[in-house]
Amino acid sequence: METLKSAESNPAWVEGWLVLRVKQALPGDLVSMHAHAEEAQADAHQRGRGHQVFHGKRRVGTDEFIVD
Repeated sequence: METLKSAESNPAWVEGWLVLRVKQALPGDLVSMHAHAEEAQADAHQRGRGHQVFHGKRRVGTDEFIVD
């Protein structure tokens, strides 16, 4: 697994592919974050129904995230 890259606009955030557990509406619950879309898709598929992949950013050391 590759290291996530820092967001250009703010180094306190990292950019990558978010796996979210979506209930009825976004944003949902952050489950994991990946450097590559393929890894995120495989993770979402393994976790099953209700898990979707989005590109976004996460504040380092927190569960705070933004979907692009």
